[in-house]
Amino acid sequence: QAAIPRASFLQYLRQTRRGNSASSAGMLAADKLLLTSTIRKSATELKGKELELHKTNFDAVGTQAAVLAGFAVTGLVEFHLPEGANPIVAAAFYVCCIITLVANLRCVSMTTCVTVMGTGLALRGPDGSMVKAVEGMYTQRLTVFLSFGVGIASSLMTTAFICVLIMDTLPAILCTMILSWAMVSTARFTLRYQRMFHFDEAHTVSFDDLLGASAINNEALLRLLGADINSEQMMRLISSVIPSRLGRSRSDVHEEHHMV
Repeated sequence: QAAIPRASFLQYLRQTRRGNSASSAGMLAADKLLLTSTIRKSATELKGKELELHKTNFDAVGTQAAVLAGFAVTGLVEFHLPEGANPIVAAAFYVCCIITLVANLRCVSMTTCVTVMGTGLALRGPDGSMVKAVEGMYTQRLTVFLSFGVGIASSLMTTAFICVLIMDTLPAILCTMILSWAMVSTARFTLRYQRMFHFDEAHTVSFDDLLGASAINNEALLRLLGADINSEQMMRLISSVIPSRLGRSRSDVHEEHHMV
């Protein structure tokens, strides 16, 4: 057989190497696209569950606030002051009734607006609207719960003033003491539960880079994907998709691609 010229052999090796490099680059690009799509899908599903959780909580609070507002209206319309009632106690009763009505109606209005507008933004808004809607609903929790708490406290105070107005001295004192204990107990277990379920916001898992905001937890992301955290291949893919979040520049990623 005739010997293969050295120049032709070297040219064949270079062509084979270029073909392998192009194939590897294409496979890496396909892996990056698949990884990004998987992450976005999983992150969107998690945000959807969080959105549904906030909506359920606001609906429950709004329903209870509507019931308390109905009690306040009934007290204003149906309750008639006895003759010779103390004017100061009567004035306190009406003030507490109005506070109960206003606080609970405010709570109903806020929960209605937040749930309707928040879910509409999440489902019909532009890219990144899911994150904006969920974060907006989360930030409104304190305002809604505070208004609901004021409504509950003023409802108990209204009941206490009714006891003073229509009962004799001894029953009025006993009932007022029970209502006072209820207010203190409610405040104490609310604070206790708040401390029990408190968590540091800096340790929460977020997928904002892929859903339109600015933070991502890479370790939790790998757990979500079911991958080994020490997997060098998975870390290489994530660093190529989100290089700035892993402390690597785009030039480092391009150099790594050339090396492959």
